[in-house]
Amino acid sequence: MQVKRKRLFIHAMKRLLFILQLLFLLISFFPTSAFGITNSELSERGSLEWRNIDVDGHRAAAFTLFADSRGLMWVGTSQGLFLYDGAETHRIGDSVLTSIQVFAIVEHEGILYLGTNRGLMVYLPDAGKVDTTLSEPSVGEIRCMLTSHDKLLIGSLNGLFTYDFNSRKLEDIGRGLPNKSVYALLRDSRGVLYAGTTGGLARYDVSESRFRPVETPTLKSVTQKTFVNSMLEAPDRQSLYIGTGEGLFAYQPAREQWSRVEEIGNAMVKCLAINRKGRLLVGTYDGLFYLNSDGTHVYQRDTRRHTSPAGNQIWTVMEDVAGNIWTGHERGISIASNSSYFRSIKINSLIPTGESNEFLSVFRDSKSNLWLGGTNGVIVKKADGSVRWHHLASSNGTSGDICVRSIMEDSQGTVWLSTDGGIYRYNASTATFSVFLLSDTKGERTSDWVYAIRQIGDHLWVASYLGGINSVSLSKMTGNGGLIKADYSLARGQVTANDNISNMVADNHGCLWILLYGDQNLYRYNTFNHQADRYDIRQMVGSGPTHICLDKKGRLWCASKGGVVVFSGKGNPDVITLPPSGSDESVLAMAPVDDGVWLSTMSNLWNIDGKTLVPSLIPAPQKGLTSICDDPVSGKVIVGSLDEIVYVSKVRKDEAQNIGLVKMILECVDGHIKNLINLVTHSKALSIPYGGSLSLLVSTMEYSPDMMPHFQYRVVKHGTADDDGWVVMPEGTSAIHLTDMSFGDYELQVKTVSNPLPPVIVPLRVGKPFWLSWWAVMCYALLVAAATGAVFWYMRRRALRRAQEREREEALANVEQKLAFLSVEKHDLETRIDELLKAKEEMHTHQRLQAITDAKPIEAESPVEKQLAEIAKVVDENLSNLDLNGAFIGEQCAMSEKQLYRLMKKHLGITPSEYIRNVRMQKATMLLSQKYFTVSEVAYMVGFSAPSYFSKCFQEHYGVAPSNYQT
Repeated sequence: MQVKRKRLFIHAMKRLLFILQLLFLLISFFPTSAFGITNSELSERGSLEWRNIDVDGHRAAAFTLFADSRGLMWVGTSQGLFLYDGAETHRIGDSVLTSIQVFAIVEHEGILYLGTNRGLMVYLPDAGKVDTTLSEPSVGEIRCMLTSHDKLLIGSLNGLFTYDFNSRKLEDIGRGLPNKSVYALLRDSRGVLYAGTTGGLARYDVSESRFRPVETPTLKSVTQKTFVNSMLEAPDRQSLYIGTGEGLFAYQPAREQWSRVEEIGNAMVKCLAINRKGRLLVGTYDGLFYLNSDGTHVYQRDTRRHTSPAGNQIWTVMEDVAGNIWTGHERGISIASNSSYFRSIKINSLIPTGESNEFLSVFRDSKSNLWLGGTNGVIVKKADGSVRWHHLASSNGTSGDICVRSIMEDSQGTVWLSTDGGIYRYNASTATFSVFLLSDTKGERTSDWVYAIRQIGDHLWVASYLGGINSVSLSKMTGNGGLIKADYSLARGQVTANDNISNMVADNHGCLWILLYGDQNLYRYNTFNHQADRYDIRQMVGSGPTHICLDKKGRLWCASKGGVVVFSGKGNPDVITLPPSGSDESVLAMAPVDDGVWLSTMSNLWNIDGKTLVPSLIPAPQKGLTSICDDPVSGKVIVGSLDEIVYVSKVRKDEAQNIGLVKMILECVDGHIKNLINLVTHSKALSIPYGGSLSLLVSTMEYSPDMMPHFQYRVVKHGTADDDGWVVMPEGTSAIHLTDMSFGDYELQVKTVSNPLPPVIVPLRVGKPFWLSWWAVMCYALLVAAATGAVFWYMRRRALRRAQEREREEALANVEQKLAFLSVEKHDLETRIDELLKAKEEMHTHQRLQAITDAKPIEAESPVEKQLAEIAKVVDENLSNLDLNGAFIGEQCAMSEKQLYRLMKKHLGITPSEYIRNVRMQKATMLLSQKYFTVSEVAYMVGFSAPSYFSKCFQEHYGVAPSNYQT
């Protein structure tokens, strides 16, 4: 009997194993979309969210979009050529391209060729110049272009031309076209050239060097309906898509078969594109058609949704290398993100409503339903794709904006919501909720504001604000809700300091970890032995705890501003400090991801590795992420914020850092890009004149709408290692302006906010001011030399004057000594003086004053003679005075210098200075003739400051040198 039972058991186990294997095969065979949102669903299902961008801040139609070999995005518009850097558009070509309509752009050897309404133009990116010499009038308005080997095919309103890049010659090859107005060109994989005109489709016949119309029943007439706007080869290379004025057609050249693409209807097709998955994008005058695997999506302007395209007249459409979809329309450009790293889903994409909800909890249940709980109820997206917004009703039946704090699923698969209106249990069979209010064992406190529900065994532990922590058996939480009394309640102040619970988790050992509002401690309570512990988090990291969670290894993570504490149960807890980011690191959300945790702060999203405990920055959009969920269905991390959720890929650290890396810095002049020389790779220093300004354009070259750039920069002296002084630019701003810099060598350091990688460095050299330029320095040197020479000359002259003064004083002292010596011979000297006086008395009245050696005063006979006598006396008494001049005489004689001049000129015929010189010469001759004094002594005695000057004057006056006269 036992053997038989054993065999039956083994047989049953084998059958069970077979069933499990079969189930596994079925699961692996069917697409995972049956169980939730997959990666493919993220990129192909649902409504695309569009970011609308004005061109240069005003309305301009975008006719063409072009990604060049550098990865730069160019926009040809009705107002000229523009460059888009991921944040803003920038005008190119200054006034040359203003108001020029750019319909087509191609690149050849790094040069951009522009098809405009004024013919062919060339933009030289490295020189930043536009060449208009190729604008041949005969070509006319260019609508399409195509490169072919060394030639450029040009379709214009005047026909089809080729331009040879080498010879720079144009050639008309439009013979045989059904109409000269060429709007589309295509060379298929076989090398056959097609031209789409306003008169239909034509194919080039190489043997006859002419075009032949392609006949089709659908394109018979020569009316607007035959207008071929666009062409595209299908991925199978067996057919062509032909966009016309009355719809889209598929044409198979090998069979000459035509068929209408019914999904487009009769809409006028303006442009065509194929994405990486082979899906067809059709731009029409009635919006964008996206022919996907699950049907056709039409994207049109919807005034109720700011994420809809800004215009319906789609002139151009393309997909970039990152998978983003671009459209150009009459109001600018629109971009839809298809990034493999980030994908944003707005709330109105889930449910078309104008209501708002800030998601505080994102949860994936065991049935693969996605729960989004927030400030306005909960949104449930089921595995079958249906979505419902539950506006929760309170216990008394009234509805309102009840906030959902957290979501959990018990061991029986029942989903419970922690809300501001109590405990909500989801009834899966009816898709409704039952609301419970839990009171403590004494019936005194009610759990109205519930923040967390955790299951331990067959009991639910409920943490609430003001209601404390209570435990209730799952068996009591049945029925349609109502007031339930707890089985066990923590006494107020027994474990925690108060009942203001903000968060609670339960670990694998039956312990509750508890946080309180405004409390610096983390509490642990063992539900089995009722033992409690507390940990002072502020003492560990410098700030109070805000969030807690358990990772997949059962470790408790406690977050605070700028750091995390990890409790593993082995030794002391580990303290992790977030690296400096220059932004607010107050924590908004935390959740386990893989073997570590993700941490959302006010400005950043961090990934802390569970093995190394090293934090790294995730370059996610900075949207104040308030919830985090490691989604097992999509394999991504879902983060929630205001009115949207974002799917974030789990990228490697180095890959994540490169997403936010600054890849391009361009110099701008007067608000326009100077050239396309990338300063990131250009090591030569930029020169800025003193007092001038510098404008730079910064870009990560990430064009996804979900990747809004956020830069920071600083300017430091060359070689400075200080980590302060960062200037954080507003999010979405890409222009740096530098002014009023002092001269010297600097480094401009640029990086995205919070990126831990070293910044990009651009050397700067600010020129010297004009007063420090080389010619100014030369002038300064000349002035210094002149001043030095002047000072030297002055000092030398001063020293010479002092030497002469000393010499004069010494000579006069010698004269006094000689006079004292000669006093012995007074008689002889007086005799000579008497003789001189007698001679003067015999002279005429106007000559009396010439004999200054007269020892007796002149007997004045008239007022004039009295004045002249007084003048003679002053001169005689001050003859040795160096300051003797007309002003001195006038001052001594109480008359002005002019009166003195007129008096002496009238009566003596000479000026005062001539009179003084004559008296000095006569006195000198007398002294020299006596042979008692040297020439120098005589010079000083008669009032000369230097013997050399005395000799010169004596020579001029008497024609003989004083030394010779003396002999």
